[in-house]
Amino acid sequence: MEELLGKLLGGQVVSGQALSEEMGVTRAAVWKQVEQLRAQGFAIESVGRQGYRLTACPDSLLAPVIEQGLRTKWAGRPIVSLRTVDSTNRRARELAAQGAPEGTLVIAEEQTAGRGRRGRGWISPPGESIYMTLILRPDVHPSQVAGLSLQTALAVARAIDRQTGLAAAIKWPNDIVCHGKKVCGMLLEMNADEQSVHDVVAGIGINVHQKRMPEEIEKTAASLDMLSGGVCSRAALVRAFLEEYEDVCALAARGGLMAAYRERSATLGARVQVIAPAGSFVGTAREITESGSLLVEDEQGRLREVLAADVSVRGLMGYV
Repeated sequence: MEELLGKLLGGQVVSGQALSEEMGVTRAAVWKQVEQLRAQGFAIESVGRQGYRLTACPDSLLAPVIEQGLRTKWAGRPIVSLRTVDSTNRRARELAAQGAPEGTLVIAEEQTAGRGRRGRGWISPPGESIYMTLILRPDVHPSQVAGLSLQTALAVARAIDRQTGLAAAIKWPNDIVCHGKKVCGMLLEMNADEQSVHDVVAGIGINVHQKRMPEEIEKTAASLDMLSGGVCSRAALVRAFLEEYEDVCALAARGGLMAAYRERSATLGARVQVIAPAGSFVGTAREITESGSLLVEDEQGRLREVLAADVSVRGLMGYV
């Protein structure tokens, strides 16, 4: 079906016979796939004795739709698009173990067992959000992987700015906030030994089309449509993320990642509560180090280093 869609996306009339021959299937199989695409909201005309023409696309996350106009060298090459999956991170880990190249993107319309940080569930209804995972194969020591979290957050924030005009900021370490509301969360998982990283899967969930949020999170979370007053194209946002990710990688290679990240920070200068297994404390976020840790000045004036893997940082004046 995706192969057929790719051939129709140019908007020209394509004959059923040509499609049959190019795809190596029968004319009846072509017609069946056309009907499947129509059922998913694609407007496809049957032009008498000439063939089929695509006249309109729904807000689809099928790979050919995302790939149309994608300007990347490796990010999103390839894209694995799924109707439903338990977790895009789990599927990406499977593909990584099978040798999938860096840049492989797993994306789904629906997750049945999505997860957030520290084992939290991630609400994943179909058609409203973006659930995607990017496979990375960084040539770094395991101790340096935390920087990928910040790198991914910066790319998402820049992509949201680009597609919606919202001023996306980053709540340390990697939640994306707009107008003080969370619109995106991330979960990065690493496969490594003591000396080297085999792969990292960067899972990203973005609230896009929700008209309202569940009662338990409505004060702290929102969707891009709710905040922008428009309708965001999910495929265009995914394309923007993949392109921004490559740009952010280049920025990091030049040593400019942390300066750009700090400019987007919604945490620096804020009063926060640090919640850790060893105990909690209140203070003011003063700095983000080159390694990505947060320096918080506690109420006794001591500067304390906070690592993302160990704690939760909550704003005292709202979510951020």
